[in-house]
Amino acid sequence: MAQVSGSRRRKRKTVNCEECRRSKLRCDRQHPCGACKRRRRDASCSYEVSTDVPSPANTHRTAATAQASTVFGNRVGSPCTPSRQNLARASASQQGLQVSETDQLPLDTHWETVLERPAPESDAYDASSPLSIGLRMSLQEIIESLPPKPCCDYLVSHFFKNISTLFPILHGPTFQKQYTRFMQRPPDIDIPWLALLFSMCSLALNTMDESDPRLARYLSQLPSSPAQVPATVYVSRRLLRTAMTCLLKDNFFVNHKFSTFEALLMVIYNLSHNESVDQGWALLGMALNIGIALRCNVDQNLSPIETERRRRCWAGLLTLHTYQGMLFRDVDMSYLLNIKSSLPANVNDSDITDEGKLHPSSRGEPTQMSVMLDKVRLFRLSTEICRHISGPSRLDQHLLHEIDTAIAQEQKQWDFTYMVDGSPSILDSTSYAYWCVLQTYAHHLYLLLHRPFHHSRSSLFLPTSRERCISSSKALISIHRELYEAPLLRNYLWLLSGVTSLKALHAAVALNSCLQDVSSVIDSTYDLDSLREEIENMVIRMKDLSGRSNICSRAYRILRHLQSQTGTRDTPAGSVGTQETQFETLFDEWTDIREWMDTDLINWVGGNLDGAFNVFAP
Repeated sequence: MAQVSGSRRRKRKTVNCEECRRSKLRCDRQHPCGACKRRRRDASCSYEVSTDVPSPANTHRTAATAQASTVFGNRVGSPCTPSRQNLARASASQQGLQVSETDQLPLDTHWETVLERPAPESDAYDASSPLSIGLRMSLQEIIESLPPKPCCDYLVSHFFKNISTLFPILHGPTFQKQYTRFMQRPPDIDIPWLALLFSMCSLALNTMDESDPRLARYLSQLPSSPAQVPATVYVSRRLLRTAMTCLLKDNFFVNHKFSTFEALLMVIYNLSHNESVDQGWALLGMALNIGIALRCNVDQNLSPIETERRRRCWAGLLTLHTYQGMLFRDVDMSYLLNIKSSLPANVNDSDITDEGKLHPSSRGEPTQMSVMLDKVRLFRLSTEICRHISGPSRLDQHLLHEIDTAIAQEQKQWDFTYMVDGSPSILDSTSYAYWCVLQTYAHHLYLLLHRPFHHSRSSLFLPTSRERCISSSKALISIHRELYEAPLLRNYLWLLSGVTSLKALHAAVALNSCLQDVSSVIDSTYDLDSLREEIENMVIRMKDLSGRSNICSRAYRILRHLQSQTGTRDTPAGSVGTQETQFETLFDEWTDIREWMDTDLINWVGGNLDGAFNVFAP
């Protein structure tokens, strides 16, 4: 249809202000909006109205973008939108600009999606971008990028020994048969299953030390890792990216099977524990839809093994949603509770055969599914808590005590299942690791629950809530230290690369808020210097872990800035009351970390505490 020269289409009404659109935040459409007020960005809150008629310059850029899109289409095995930064570079090259000049392009050239982050042109395998898409690969090239068989055997064995029980969506004997079949006839492999294998090897490698002699030959044959990034972490991210390449090659957006569901869940779990919870958010929604489409929540008259495999994956899907619900407090996951499903049996892999299942152990000993079932109960409890704290019932003290008791009951059960007379078992270090993991959930939930009542300036102040916040913050930081230092937990240091360190960061913010409060009333009940030392030691740990984890790197920067703002020894006279108010506000908003994920939005040079830490605002 011909377009009339010079005609203009009608203007489209802008729904959100520019700041909220860029930060992907909820906008109340006021002027200035509430989000910009909280972030002290009143002056930059604008509702710019755009038209559909492109200017000549825009027309030129659109042509350049289309050409860049063609280039990217030739690199990727299935349709995928290229990153805006790379498109901006392509556009700049069309206009005769040097690549270095594109660094000065406006901020709106950045692509804000969790599926693909900008990748450097010089290296398709950027160590900091496990989800950026590399070159198109043939099936043979994908297979050849696997570790050699002896190393692959070692990684798979390590996975089932040290990782699988924390996320037991696989049936070990079934995977063994699939693995043997693949090694005998690699070209006949199901590509999503290959994605699962790559993700497992990636996760296993990221939990291991680069000094391991069994990895030396394999690592020496690969390109050197960037400075300050361990070789195991660097190669792990390469393998994870290849897992995504496999899924793309199989067109998992439209074609999916049960192996696709398994692989996608493993990729999301990998991201949550080694990169960032938010990166798996869009993939998690796809996994949910695929699981429903495959009816994995419904028993389908299959064999006992196939039935249990689907039940396990559905339970794994629910536990992955627990991270989102607890770390993004306004996301209501309660709709998942309305989807009827059967829980997996509380048995070991060897107890499930094609003939049937053995009955669960009555001796109270943990099975390979015990942690998963504990996590499913936590998902149900955390969903109830997140719905409670997001609504008017959050101020109901009776309900507060009921939920507090429910969390305590779960903790009591874990003591019975995973500890020996209240102490870690030296005969089975894995049980202690499971106990530590579950306790991080419990104490994080305590902080969410008691936040409105923790500060003496609040009209709803409860001394017991402040005590609970202090004790749970200490417990989270202590578990962080145990996972870092305890020889018994050496195989679980990798847990600090992801969501566990996020919880510890939140604990530090909560504890600082409580410390400012008790300092003002000169409460001798607490050893304030000891508590501050705990935070200082955690800062040191975060710095040391920065090379392995983007989360720890960001947490280190935030904690250092937090220290500079809260050093009481250098606090000017008369400013104590101001600090108390700032920290009351800070802890009141600390649980929402969406903006914290983007460190470019943090005002590191601002002198005002609220301005520097509005990353936690809702």
